[in-house]
This record gives sequence, C-alpha cells and structure tokens, in this order.
Amino acid sequence: MDLNQTRVFVEVARAGGFAAAARRLGLPKSTVSARIQALEERLGAQLLKRSTRQLSLTSEGSAYFEAVAGAVDALVDAEAATTSEEGVLSGKIRFTAPLEFPRDAITSALSNFLRLHPRVKFDVILTNRPLDLVAENIDLALRGGEPGGAGLIIRKVGQISFGLYASPQYIDHCGRPESSTDLEKHDLLLFASPSQSRVLRAADPIAGHEPRLTVDNFAFLRRLAIAGVGIAALPHALVAHEIAAGRLVRVLDDWTGDPSALFLVFPSRKDMTPRVKAFADHLVEALGPWQSSM
Repeated sequence: MDLNQTRVFVEVARAGGFAAAARRLGLPKSTVSARIQALEERLGAQLLKRSTRQLSLTSEGSAYFEAVAGAVDALVDAEAATTSEEGVLSGKIRFTAPLEFPRDAITSALSNFLRLHPRVKFDVILTNRPLDLVAENIDLALRGGEPGGAGLIIRKVGQISFGLYASPQYIDHCGRPESSTDLEKHDLLLFASPSQSRVLRAADPIAGHEPRLTVDNFAFLRRLAIAGVGIAALPHALVAHEIAAGRLVRVLDDWTGDPSALFLVFPSRKDMTPRVKAFADHLVEALGPWQSSM
C-alpha cells in the first residue's frame, strides 16, 4: 500500500482537479497525475472520470473516498503534531461562512491568525448552502439563524441585528416613512430563503406588508437598495460602508426586526484540534467590534 497515492487521491477529490490538488500538496501536476494512475492500476478500478472541462468521482471512487478520507486526515494531523515544535500550531483548517457575512471581519481574523501561526493552512468555503460538516470534512462553520442538526457542537457568539435602509434617491423620490403603517405606501425588499435550513436568517417579514421583491442573497438585496429600488431589511454590519459613504440611509430607527443569533458550529468534540480551537477563539475576538453593529 502506498499512502502517498491515497493522500493525493483524497486531495484531488476535494479540490476537483489535478492542478488545484497539486498546488495544495506542493507537487508538480505530473506527479499528482502519475500517482492517481498508479493507484487506479493497483486497485484495478477507475476512481475518476476525466474530461477536458471537469473531473468527477466514479461510484468506485466515491466509495473509496468515503472509506479513506477520514483515515488520511488523521494520519496527516498525527504527523503534523509529531513533527511540529511543542506549542506550535500546524495543519489545515476547513472553514465555511455565509457569502453575505461582512467580509472585513473574516478577512481580518484570517490574516491575523495566519500571521501568528505560519504553519497553519486554510480551505475557506463561502456559501449560502448549509454544508454537511461531516460529509464535507468541515472543521468549523460560522452560521446564523438555524445552526444545524443533532450531534453538532454549537457555540453562540453573538447576534445579528437588522434595520430598514434605502438610498437617498429613493427617499427624495418616494419620501421617508414616518411610522410602520407608512410602509404600505413603499416598495419593500426582503430576504427570503427557499430552504428552511438557513446559514444566515433574515429579519422576520414586516407584519401586514407585502414585499415588492424577495431575494435569497443579502449582497444582491443591498445592491437593489443602493439602486433605489425600495426599502430593504438588511443586517446593520452589512451596510456600514454604504452608510458612511452616503449611499444608504436608515429609516424607521425604532424598527429592528427579529435579531438572528450567530453561532460557531463544530462537527464533533473529537474533531476540535488545538488549531481549530485556537482559530475559533481568535474569530470570536475578531467579531467583537462587529457585534455591536450587527
């Protein structure tokens, strides 16, 4: 058995291609391709479907990946822990967060942590899809609203508050609502998720008022508000730059909607390696200044 071949296969499956896997492993692409070919010959099975545009797992490849991925990760972690200096964090963290979450907060947390721990690497997945943390081999997820199902380790770290925002152009053209009853005269823009399992929950719909438009992406909702389409319910932290630049103004200051709790989610306690615990603590600290505006 050649464990190097198996490790390369796991990285190719996760990266979705030879070139990306080669970059992650620090190997030439030709070496990655050769090891996959050798593994398939040794097993007597085709593990990957190859085309000019994409690469996917065969049924045999999927079964082999499910059988070996966890063991490969454990071996990599064990080797890193054994060969690294005492107290020095090393290894890879797979981290996911919602697309709409304020990028400055995550960027700051990642850049500072990488600077403090040069032997740590990251796979960062920004998506609105509630990933299966076990199946996707995720170490840590930042989530709002509904953090996940049974068996997950969930840590509440704050909450996200909402407000109503519109562009100055919209206010000039349509006027500023003086009370919630005035909203029936305005075009409301609201977040609405097609899934009941949300990674970032919106404010509750405004009672008694039908929205003019709903969309399942906060960033797009913000753009619509800036374009003067209507009044949007948005997280405060997501519009801080637009408020400072004068592109959006808040209306009905007393309307706060339904704040959404913010969570860090781990797949299990046994998977909370020292590097993951350290990054989780670092991320909570980095989010501190943002939570007052969320």
